[in-house]
Amino acid sequence: MPYIVKDSLLSFILSVIGIFLLGSVPFMFMGMSFNTEGYLTGIEELFKSMMNPAEIVYYTKSGVYPLFPGIWDIVGYSLTILFSAFFIALFLALLFSIVIFLFPSQLKDKIRVFSFMFESIPDVLIAIGIQFFIIWFFKKTNILLFQIVSLFDQKTYFVPIFCLTVLPTLLILKVLLINMEEEFNKQYIDTAKGKGIGRLRILWRHVLPNTLLSVFHQSRNILWFMLSNLLMVEYLFNIYGVTTLVREMGSPAIFTISILLLFLPMFLFFTALRILTYKWVGEK
Repeated sequence: MPYIVKDSLLSFILSVIGIFLLGSVPFMFMGMSFNTEGYLTGIEELFKSMMNPAEIVYYTKSGVYPLFPGIWDIVGYSLTILFSAFFIALFLALLFSIVIFLFPSQLKDKIRVFSFMFESIPDVLIAIGIQFFIIWFFKKTNILLFQIVSLFDQKTYFVPIFCLTVLPTLLILKVLLINMEEEFNKQYIDTAKGKGIGRLRILWRHVLPNTLLSVFHQSRNILWFMLSNLLMVEYLFNIYGVTTLVREMGSPAIFTISILLLFLPMFLFFTALRILTYKWVGEK
């Protein structure tokens, strides 16, 4: 445990320094040439502006606004969509994996093929397809199933979260099924079967907890994958989230602060997950 805390603290410090240096990159270039002196000066300017966050402003069509406290709502909106999609994907993948694993082998193979084919569909096509369906349904029935764009006074959640959930659900499901197959071929499963324990009970009490460890290890990559798709989701659904703020403003200070506010909750989540996994493996 002390090692995890020290390692996490070191990773946090290095990550913050890396984000700070990355935010200063625009100062590195003067036209098409590198400007090392300008980069060092830019780092100093960025540091000074970060020490006075109340003076940082961002511009919209409706006017000029201070970055704080407005950024809390912007970052909170993006994080709500991101983490809601992740936990829903995890829950659905767990549910589907239990049901699918009880199917006959031939049916499971067909489901794997379908899952592999569906993974190749880009997220943008899924999002656009859902938007078109909702619009088509509204034209036919005059019933708006869900709000498909975010407005200044109304925020949309369901459709963006759903679009961001689809592919991570399939990725987690694939990891679960592969590891469940491996676990069922181990010797302790044969021992449990010899004692007359049912297949469903073995799956729930022994196999699933072990396979969840693999999902925990893969969660970092899955969440970063979802974060890369968040830009597309915010653009298609007119969501003024943190990726939109960074894309439209282009200010080194706003970029650095936005990335830090995105990074901090994700870092805390991964650290908590790492500690939980450590305790779980230690108890087992």
